[in-house]
Order: sequence, then structure tokens, then C-alpha cells
Amino acid sequence: MSSPRAPRASLCTLGCKVNQYETRETAADLLRLGYRLVPFGQPADVCVVNTCSVTHEADAKSRAALRRGARAGGNPLVVATGCYVETAPQAVAAIAGVAAVIPNAEKPRLADIVDETLRRSGRLLFPAADDDDPEQLLPAHGSDELISLLRNAAGTVGRTRAVIKIQDGCNHFCTFCIIPMTRGRLRSRDSAAVLAEAQELAAQGFSELVLTGICIGDYGDEKGQPEQTRDPLAELITRLAEIPGVQRLRLSSVDPADVTDDLIHTMAETPQACPHLHLSLQAGSDDVLHRMRRRYNAAEFRALVERIYAAMPGAGLTGDVIVGFPGETPEQFAETVRLCEDSGFCKLHVFPYSVRTGTQAARWADDVLPAEKQRRVRELSRVSDQLGLAFAERHVGETVEVLAEQRDRHSGLMNGLTRNYLRVYFEADDAVRGHTVQVLVESAAPDGASGVLRSVPQEGS
Repeated sequence: MSSPRAPRASLCTLGCKVNQYETRETAADLLRLGYRLVPFGQPADVCVVNTCSVTHEADAKSRAALRRGARAGGNPLVVATGCYVETAPQAVAAIAGVAAVIPNAEKPRLADIVDETLRRSGRLLFPAADDDDPEQLLPAHGSDELISLLRNAAGTVGRTRAVIKIQDGCNHFCTFCIIPMTRGRLRSRDSAAVLAEAQELAAQGFSELVLTGICIGDYGDEKGQPEQTRDPLAELITRLAEIPGVQRLRLSSVDPADVTDDLIHTMAETPQACPHLHLSLQAGSDDVLHRMRRRYNAAEFRALVERIYAAMPGAGLTGDVIVGFPGETPEQFAETVRLCEDSGFCKLHVFPYSVRTGTQAARWADDVLPAEKQRRVRELSRVSDQLGLAFAERHVGETVEVLAEQRDRHSGLMNGLTRNYLRVYFEADDAVRGHTVQVLVESAAPDGASGVLRSVPQEGS
């Protein structure tokens, strides 16, 4: 009698780092259950799609991913989860091939639900296809998102960066944002659990840990302890930096209203903390910020940027901006452009406003024409390129520390990030992957810099 075959699962993640983290955790759970993970789109028994719903474009990409999963070889069952499931569960369930629709609240047991769904289907009673060669199903070296899921996978790629989810949910209900409805209220992870995970990742050799969540600046705030003398996020950074082997700590997106002086000074004084902040600015006009229900105005944001640069003079600032918000005039958009220029961002993520049903802004007239939204996207993207070039040019002639990550698909050059978020490209062999190296910056471009390797990592570095 032949033994039962290992079930095959593929996973697809859309959207934020929180989704990426949750998919990785599901992948690890599936491995413990005896599953074999295969690249998304390859023959599989079950395909898990972790969807996003931050914009209409994200909805469309989620639907496309679900359909692609259903079309993959092996006629897989498709399990849908994520924020699009929360906003349109009936639409998701109606997509051909979708066997289960799992809300965000059930993600901690997603692997078990996948296993139950698959085993009830009876498909594991039958052998896999004859061409199901495990070696053929592995992705090319370092080229597939599957690799990032398998943090314990040996012999695949050098370990570089791992994401740790420290909280979920948001209490602020900005008028444009559906996420509080899809993710729920603020829930912080216990610091002991975060520290234990960080210790495990550091022991596995990950050089950089990224703290992520839906609203990480509010970490610990729901515990109702106004007598706290420290910002809980700043205190967490201090404790994480004490873990042996932690070389870099980086924060994902932070609401400007949540960046405290304690956080800034902790980052400045902690060698492991990367001097880089991704600030969700969204707009530079006080009127627009007020309609968005943001918790700061332009003057307060300028003052924040000044404090960041005073504490960390070489810091890299990246940010998110929404253009074409209801009622945004050309003059108000111009205020956003000026604030971005004055703040010296090294990169901007620019999004045209998209109506999200269920938000307050969805009740207002979407009165900026699509063509005008796209014009504003292009203008602010040009500003981002100019700012990125200026940021890179400041490093020409310097020798910088780079965490070598991967090869560029087009140039074949190795590349990675500096601590302050400059992407640097350089000639090197694969042995440097996952190591910090010294690179002399020789030229600059809007999307980073190029240079010459000045050091080769030593064993154990």
C-alpha cells in the first residue's frame, strides 16, 4: 500500500507587510502539517490568496490573483482571506474555484482551515501528477516570493530581512480608509512574544528585522496606561536591540502623529535602529488633512521633520501621499508638492484617491476628474525622482554599509539597502548575499546609487 502523498500548497500575498507576515506564518504552519510549498501558479492541491482592499486597484488585483490561482495546474482549491474578503465576501465567494472565504479574525488558524478544507475534498486520495517533480517546482534562485515565506529553508538564499508583526488594527478611522473596518480595533502583541520571535530570527541569521503592523505607532497604547514614562514602541526597540545577533532594526509605515520625541531619540541613540522613517503624510494642505481626519497639520509635520533631521542628520524619509482627494483644489495640491519638496523625502509612494465604500469620504463627491488625478500622480512622481536623485547624490564619494539582498533582474548587479534606505547596486558574487558589505558610491540615480565593493564579508559576519 502506498503511503499518503504530501499535499501541495501555493500562497499569494497582496498588499502590506502585515499580510506578508501573516502569509509567512501560515506557510510555516503548513510546513509543520506536512505540506510541500510550491510557487504560486504551479500545480498545487490548494492555493491560499491573502487579498488586499486598500484601493479599487487592490480589489482588482485580488480578484485577478484568485482567478489565476484557480487556473493553476492541479485544479487547486482556492482559499481566500485578507481585507478584500472583509469588504466583499459575497463577490469573492462567487469567483469560480474559490472553496473557502476566511475572515481576517481566523488567520491565526488559517493553516488548519486550509487542511480541513483540502481533506474534506477527498483529493488527497489520488496520486499527484506524474510530472510533479519537486526539483522542477522550486523557484529560480532568489527569484520568487516563496523564498521569503520559508525563513527556515536552508540552501535557498542568504537570510537578509525578516518581518515581525507587532500589532493589528487601527482606532483612528481616517475618512478615506477602510482598514479599521477590515482589521478591527487596535490590538498590540505582547512584548515577550515579539522578543521571543526576534531571538529566533536572529539565531537563524537574519541581519535585519522590520517591525510592522497596521498602525505601529500606536503599539501598546490600547493598554490604558497613561502613566507610562516611555513610548511603548521606543521601549520595544530598546529591548530588541539588546538581543545578540540583531544587527538592524527598521520600522515600517508610521503615522506622523505617532512619532514621539522618545521614539526619535531612541532611534538616534540605538546603533541597531535604522535612521529611516516611512511617514504616511497623505497630504500637505491643512484643509485636506482636516477632511481626511488626520491628526496633524502641515506646520506640525514640518516641525516633526526638523526634529528627525536634528536627531539623525543623515536620515532617509519616505512617505505616502494621496492625490485627488474629494475637494482637493489645484492650490491645495500645490501645498502638498511644496511640503514634500521641503521635507526632503528620498522616495514618495503616490496614489490617486479611490472611493472605498463604507468610509466617510465615500459619501462625498469624487470631484477630481480621473485625468487630473493622473496628472497629479505624474507631477508628484517627478518630484519623487528629483528628491531621490538629490538624496543619492549626497552619498557619492562615500563608503556606505549595504546589506546585500539580491540581484537586479535587468542589470544582474547585486544590490541592497543602506541603513538610511539608499538602494545601492554593485558587482559581487552570490557569497555576499545576506551580509553587510562596504561599497564606495560612485554615481547616483533617482532610484538609488551604484558603486564598487570595498570589502568582502568574513566568515560569521
